[in-house]
Amino acid sequence: MVADYRYHRLDGLRDYLSIAVYPIQWIVDTPVRFSSSLRTYAHSFHYQIKENERLKQEQFLQSAQLQKLMSLETENTRLRELLHSTPRKGETFSVAEIIRVSSDPFVHRVVLNKGRKQGVSLGQPVIDAEGVIGEVIEVNPSVSRIILLTDANYGIAVENVRSGVRGIAAGTGAHHRLELQHVANTVDLKIGDTLVTSGLDGRYPPGYPVGVIHSIEHDPSEAFARVNIRPLAHLDRSRQVLLLKHSSKDEP
Repeated sequence: MVADYRYHRLDGLRDYLSIAVYPIQWIVDTPVRFSSSLRTYAHSFHYQIKENERLKQEQFLQSAQLQKLMSLETENTRLRELLHSTPRKGETFSVAEIIRVSSDPFVHRVVLNKGRKQGVSLGQPVIDAEGVIGEVIEVNPSVSRIILLTDANYGIAVENVRSGVRGIAAGTGAHHRLELQHVANTVDLKIGDTLVTSGLDGRYPPGYPVGVIHSIEHDPSEAFARVNIRPLAHLDRSRQVLLLKHSSKDEP
């Protein structure tokens, strides 16, 4: 030991022994290293899972916010379209919002957020930026109920812009279809003709768009043709509508 301490006689032997013992040390240390690596991996894996969940939640929240922004943008676009509708002489508009729809699929009626306090009156016409929607059939202090053109119990007096032919467009119970009543097979009507309010029913002022003729069916055995009309108003999509107030000539 003294010789090794002073003259380093056993350095070579220690080197050989360390080389020989290294595999044994490596094998002995393997469980420790494996356990440490496993803990590190488990911690990293757990962190990745938590981070992934956090990112998914953020993405979900951002998607919801984006949907809200898209909804607001669409609503603003519709409001701009409504406000660009120019009232005619003797007519005024007021914007209202649909707050409830009928749960019965065969009853096409909706509730507006304006009523008697806001100047809504019974029989008042309701339109959107594209055309006629319906009329007010019930008025309460703060809300009102309107019937849509497509309700099976409703009809509106119309006139063909091209030919001047008049008739009654009746609801069918389907949101995208009206039917022109009692039209003779010889009447001058064409697919694509635009129908507007004639004003002869005393409820609507003349000239407001109602729909476009979508199809005409002639049956030789029947006295009348079947004329289907596609409404121009967004009856099943509009959220904001216009309440039309028309001043008659007899009013001061």
